[in-house]
Amino acid sequence: MARLRVIVLVAVMLFVIMGSGAVAIGDAGEETGEYLVVLGRARIDNSIVGAVEEAGGEVVTKIPQIGVLVVRSSDTSFARSVAALRGVAAVGPDILWEMDAPVNVIALEEPVSEGVEDQGVEDNDLYLALQWDIKRVGGVPDTWDMETGVGAKVAVLDTGVYYSHPDIAPNYLYGKSYVVDHWHPDLGDVPGEDEKDYHGHGTHVAGSIAAPITAGRIIGVAPEVGIVNYKVLTKGGYGFASWIMRAIVDAADDGADVINLSLGGYRLIKDRDAAAAYVAYSRATQYASRQNALVVASSGNSALDLTKMRPEFHVPSGTSAALSINATGAGDELAFYSNYGASETRVVAPGGGDTDVPFSYCVSAYSPLGELEGAMYVWMAGTSMAAPKASGVAALLYAHNPGIRVSQVESILQQTADEAEDAGPGFDSQFGHGIVHAYRALTGDRR
Repeated sequence: MARLRVIVLVAVMLFVIMGSGAVAIGDAGEETGEYLVVLGRARIDNSIVGAVEEAGGEVVTKIPQIGVLVVRSSDTSFARSVAALRGVAAVGPDILWEMDAPVNVIALEEPVSEGVEDQGVEDNDLYLALQWDIKRVGGVPDTWDMETGVGAKVAVLDTGVYYSHPDIAPNYLYGKSYVVDHWHPDLGDVPGEDEKDYHGHGTHVAGSIAAPITAGRIIGVAPEVGIVNYKVLTKGGYGFASWIMRAIVDAADDGADVINLSLGGYRLIKDRDAAAAYVAYSRATQYASRQNALVVASSGNSALDLTKMRPEFHVPSGTSAALSINATGAGDELAFYSNYGASETRVVAPGGGDTDVPFSYCVSAYSPLGELEGAMYVWMAGTSMAAPKASGVAALLYAHNPGIRVSQVESILQQTADEAEDAGPGFDSQFGHGIVHAYRALTGDRR
């Protein structure tokens, strides 16, 4: 291949929240006119729907598996009226979440070669030269000699996936879009979108999980696992809580083994109605777990000790059934932007780190449909880049052990994690049990 060249395309963008506070990203949802009505039990009957409609609401979506209604109303007293109904546990806004990857700075200038097939590890030049992060979690030939992920399925809930990319196409199964026509408090009426990735973030995540050995220039942790695309974020990088909850439930019902959520935001739990989104998210992740799907979620990029943030939570990573993933840098240090906390952290994974060293970021596939049109591979950093490494390792375990339970997968990931160089002995509030590691997980190599 031609000599690798790089070009700086975007200035470093750091969305690190300084000090002890956190931005409650979801507050914009207060103005959308749509609400989450969380019922006392996971069952929706006609009587409660009728009562909600009599209170001035229009039921837009039902999520019966978790007992949640998405309701539109212009009545300023709607939430108060519905909250008083028998059988309603909480009412709150359908919160608007933003994606929070802190660094997106450099794209590779060279286009990908189309139609490359039947190649080996040594032919993936970007893997050999740049994918330190994949290798750090055991993404190496010795691991792939044991397991490549055939038969397992990972759901990517993100900005969509560019399924024609040669580092995506061989393992792409299908896609759905949850981005419907909606009203945004700043943008006004916004049309829905199809399942394609017009942003790039979701394609980057999918490539880290499952880029194949046999095509393209990179390799994912699980190079033959199936990728299912559940688009829940717009080309602007935002999405509503109800879109994400529906996709979590659908992914679980569709048989996904792992559900990757490289997204999230903060929610201050002041009372039962402020807790509506947290409760609904908790039900969704618990439902997925009961369906034997592991929910893997990025912990957030605000450099916060989440244990000290209570009663503010980062969701969905802060729900009990989600495996929250912090990010490490190329030197095994906790990434400068990564959230952490003893109440949240279980394992960590490489997400990239040093703002002054581009090669310490994570390179993966990129969509040519966004602003960087034609850029097929991009360096990024964030807990968004860490979560897919953990998802890839988990997918290998599902493929290698048919019938394995979600609790066993979590246990193996923790017990076989590799100790980070910067971590102290034993459990650590920043690093948890250590860095997820595919080879150790498959061989059962416990520290």
